[in-house]
Amino acid sequence: MTQFNRAALARTLEILGSDHAGEALAAARLASAMIREAGFTWDEVLRSDLPAGQSPQSATPRLGPMGMRRERELSPYEQFFMLLLSPRTPSHVKKELRGWEARVLDGEITPQEQQDLRHLFRQFVA
Repeated sequence: MTQFNRAALARTLEILGSDHAGEALAAARLASAMIREAGFTWDEVLRSDLPAGQSPQSATPRLGPMGMRRERELSPYEQFFMLLLSPRTPSHVKKELRGWEARVLDGEITPQEQQDLRHLFRQFVA
């Protein structure tokens, strides 16, 4: 059974209030991915009677960071925002990552930056 993590979704949705349009859009996309990968629809998640531990009737998937189902390698975009959301990521790393934000959102990071991002993700999130 997939564990649905309301707290992780709530932390992601809090970013929707950001003054940076790209950051808010990325949070919305990540929230939608979290819902989809947990096997829910937005309608199901927004129902008030859905218990925090309820899961869809499906086979047990591999769980990754923040309770998300992992059937594929996360994109640099997803790794980037999970690093920013993770309480385990040090503030100096988050500050450095903010400089990458526009390039990550546009998909223009270099192969070396992708490798660095993957390393940071494994170190602080996975």
